[in-house]
Amino acid sequence: MRLEASLSGKLTEYLEKELKNAEIAVTRGVSLATNQLKESMRTQVKSAGLGSRLAFTWRGDIYPKSKSSLNAAGHIYSKAEKIMQSFEFGLVIRGNDGFWLAIPTPVIPKKIRGRKITPELYERSKGIRLRFVYRSHGASLLVHEQKRKTIIAFWLVPQVKMPKLINFETESLKWQNKLPTLILQNWRSSPP
Repeated sequence: MRLEASLSGKLTEYLEKELKNAEIAVTRGVSLATNQLKESMRTQVKSAGLGSRLAFTWRGDIYPKSKSSLNAAGHIYSKAEKIMQSFEFGLVIRGNDGFWLAIPTPVIPKKIRGRKITPELYERSKGIRLRFVYRSHGASLLVHEQKRKTIIAFWLVPQVKMPKLINFETESLKWQNKLPTLILQNWRSSPP
């Protein structure tokens, strides 16, 4: 018994089609993984109670931008990188030059005329002078008098340790491990 096999058509055409299929599959797989990782990070930030505005600082880009490629790559980043790092690694934030950190209390506005509130801005806007109250246990205070009541405007602390609320590394590894499956799911037998 003798078995013979042969290819019909041109081998170069077949290989070109398979190369195109591979380029499309890799680019689509990378694009899906990049977008899913971006959405996962946005969800983490919202779930941590950090708000939608901070969640939408997460961005994702796919390279090359205009065509399919076997070398497609995704880049995930945040426009608020330092804030995200502090919530991922639980960083300690200290005041500049050894000064206190002024944390506004809930009884005062967080912004005035679109600017983030500071003790100086608060004093200027209210036309008052804040008074420093030292407390040996707990946070010191910046207060002012208003209609015979003492208003606590700011808590003063030497440093703040941020809680670990997000985890980019674990989420990133999860989507890197899913990438081969995403590529295979987008592989077609013939180019579109």
